[in-house]
Amino acid sequence: MSIRMIKYKDKDQPCLEIKGLIGHNDFEIVKVYNEKWLANKILHPRIQKPGLALAGYLKYLDKDRIQIFGNTEMGYLKHLPRPEFEERLSIFMAARIPGIIISGNQEVEEFIIDRANKYKTPILISNLRTSLLMSRISTFLYRIFSQKIRINGVLMDIMGQGILIRGQSGIGKSETALELINKGHRLISDDLVEFYLNSNDEPVGRSIDKIRNWLEVRGLGVINIVDIFGVGAVLEEKKLDLVINLEKWDPKKKYDRLGAENLYAPILGKDMLMFNLPVALGRNLSILIEAAVKYYISRKNGSRSFVDHLNKNKIIDGNYNDDDDDNNNNNQEQPGIMGEK
Repeated sequence: MSIRMIKYKDKDQPCLEIKGLIGHNDFEIVKVYNEKWLANKILHPRIQKPGLALAGYLKYLDKDRIQIFGNTEMGYLKHLPRPEFEERLSIFMAARIPGIIISGNQEVEEFIIDRANKYKTPILISNLRTSLLMSRISTFLYRIFSQKIRINGVLMDIMGQGILIRGQSGIGKSETALELINKGHRLISDDLVEFYLNSNDEPVGRSIDKIRNWLEVRGLGVINIVDIFGVGAVLEEKKLDLVINLEKWDPKKKYDRLGAENLYAPILGKDMLMFNLPVALGRNLSILIEAAVKYYISRKNGSRSFVDHLNKNKIIDGNYNDDDDDNNNNNQEQPGIMGEK
């Protein structure tokens, strides 16, 4: 893939040559015209449909973006009177865009190919419908152009949520991931996860190529998850929802017992909610992580936390503070949070 940095407007700018799109099966490129201009560079991750630019209004035409022609654009051009069709297409091509992708394997007449060639513009024909083509190319380009960071940990899809499991080496991240995979959850990456920001400004994690589908298990070595559990046990990438940090149990440390603390892990400038799970002998980590994910989902769906429950029932600092209590009971020992004395 032809991805590199160039000097653009006095800044180092990532760019992708048009020919970098051709070898991807996801885009289903079936024909290429004007191949000698495939070195043209895309300088922006957002794709663009020309819209009014085909009618001659070029103010918002971005010359750094790849242009997508769907049924609407091709249909509009076909229904123009011939002189107007040639004039408007010539004005559009003269803007020197990096390239055009036409969706739906539509036929392209010779005049479009020739006029694009005159202005050094390659044309790619995709078999995909417009919406799917735009979605796939947008995801691909944001993966390339976005700022990236690599983080040690295991990224999994658990109950539809992207979960990053972190913790110091040897604490049991990979073994826990193996147990979760055996329960039907899916692996994105073990040991090292690369994150980028998608078009919605959300962190998305994926594996680096060298370790994709592999999981290290001490005593067994590095195993191929697809070979053992099948292709359904892995995903290429996943939007991050929650970070779970595993740490060794420290008897001297005071841990949150009520769920009152909100911890966050900064990833690419985004504060991601994080749960701290202390690891001690006998704790079943896979069950704890599944419970943490279910708890996260329930909170996201509006369920009350235990602290909210305490506040609603006027329980403060482990004591009932009910104005309706009989004053004669003030001297009696009050129960603790869960009824403990």
